[in-house]
Amino acid sequence: MKNAIKSVMLALAAFILIVIVFPTAAFAESDSFEPRLSAPSRSSSYYNRSLNAFSKTGYGMPNCTAYAYGRIYEITGEEPLIKRGNAESWWSINKKNGYYDYGQEPRLGAIACWSNHVAVVEVIDENTVTVSQSHWRGKYFDTCTFTSGDKHFGQKFYGYIYASESAFEKEDETEKPQAYKIEKTMYETAEKHNENQFSHKDLAGNEKTMLMINSRMLANAIG
Repeated sequence: MKNAIKSVMLALAAFILIVIVFPTAAFAESDSFEPRLSAPSRSSSYYNRSLNAFSKTGYGMPNCTAYAYGRIYEITGEEPLIKRGNAESWWSINKKNGYYDYGQEPRLGAIACWSNHVAVVEVIDENTVTVSQSHWRGKYFDTCTFTSGDKHFGQKFYGYIYASESAFEKEDETEKPQAYKIEKTMYETAEKHNENQFSHKDLAGNEKTMLMINSRMLANAIG
């Protein structure tokens, strides 16, 4: 019986430790992201000469690079690091300069890159991806749904550039409740001083003593 109780307590402690120390942003990413499935206003500064590096040099929309640049700017609120080159060179420019992480997994707000086209991921349904895009000397805006990794307009697929990750990191941090932030700070302080417990007043003003469970305690208990 004691062993069973001990196992339950250890499992609970491990869960609490993981939640406090390793909070996940997965839910925040899917809940907060607003997909663009209709054309942006032509007066939007992200897509015209006001802020768009490609529009300023005469290569504004309709143009896939001008659109992708503007869409990333819109999502993150930060000037994108890739601000030159044709669509065919964006993948290599990013890798060479180490601007953003990249890979083969589709993520919301990522730049999908083909051999001569770029678009922005708006919706992911398992392995099916919907992107928003513009076309040089073609459509000002449209969307396309495809199986991740497939050719697009007969072009080779390179992968995804994760240019919007900073936006999700900011949202995940701001969405945490204040009580969570306070207790996380005290937890980190207690761990720094190797203390096993700390006390503070809860939101109702009552004195509250909390056990500080860290990885060292778990290891000792399991051992």
